[in-house]
Amino acid sequence: MSEKMLERIFPVLGCEPVDLDTAAITGDYVSLKNYGRVLIILGYGDGTAGKDPQPSIYQATDVTGTDAKVLNALETGRIYRMDAATYAAYAALTSSTFVWTKVTQATADEAYAVADNGEAVGMICLEIRRDDLDTTNNFDCIRCDVSDPGAAKVGFLLYILGDPDYPSAPELMKAPIVD
Repeated sequence: MSEKMLERIFPVLGCEPVDLDTAAITGDYVSLKNYGRVLIILGYGDGTAGKDPQPSIYQATDVTGTDAKVLNALETGRIYRMDAATYAAYAALTSSTFVWTKVTQATADEAYAVADNGEAVGMICLEIRRDDLDTTNNFDCIRCDVSDPGAAKVGFLLYILGDPDYPSAPELMKAPIVD
């Protein structure tokens, strides 16, 4: 296989690491105009039990957030998580324990109501497809927000856009942060 991974994906930092207790995340918008899907990764550090940050997804007609509204696309099969009690425990996961857990959420929603990651270190992955958006009304951009959990907890967002309409050399890929 001669194609490079960066010819099939475009990673974008949605928010730098912040203490969610002092700065809940309002993620940056990315455009799916030239991409078929996006994997949103919420990474988080240790925190306090019962103080769980909740990610929520929004759609808009451009990357400045015009006409923003919720996007009800999060459901079972689109939400996965992997976490451990501490970073040392996370780093020590083995081939049999370093696995994703599929989250059950029967009804499509804009939010994933996390119940037990306040005290954990790990990641939540949310997958959104371009055809989830209200394309009839020209919605082609998404963002992820993460709530303030009410206690200290570091978190960050990474968007990995995939299935480009026009795959190319990495330096020629169409940037998803502009319309």
